[in-house]
Order: sequence, then structure tokens, then C-alpha cells
Amino acid sequence: MNRKYLVDTTTREYICVALKKGQEWVPNNQDELPGFMNSRQNQDAEEFELVTGEFSDNNFFEKWIRNGTNYLAK
Repeated sequence: MNRKYLVDTTTREYICVALKKGQEWVPNNQDELPGFMNSRQNQDAEEFELVTGEFSDNNFFEKWIRNGTNYLAK
């Protein structure tokens, strides 16, 4: 299954914001998104960035989780 994630590259925390079902994207964790965005303690730092991307479960695991990412939300 493909998912769209928002990743804080400094803390390596992430949240899944959409799931692909067939040809359509379905929003996911929308209730948790404001809390995620407001909890970015490093958002005033110059090097702060949030990265978004579309990944299959295996690709996301290899790129972020295996390398010490913290799982946030569903």
C-alpha cells in the first residue's frame, strides 16, 4: 500500500497523512496533524524542514524506520 508521509528531518518523527486506495488518495490522521505540526520544537531553527513523500510500506521502512525513526500516530 502506498502512503503519503510528512517527516520532520531533525527529530525523524513522522505522520502518515494519506493512504492510496485504488487510484484515489484518502486523508489519514487529519485529527492528529495539527498536534504534530504544533509539536515541532525545532521549527524556528534555520535547518528545520518537513519533508513529504509518497512511499510504499517497504520503501518507507528502509528509508526512515530502519534508521531510527519514531513512529507517530497510525
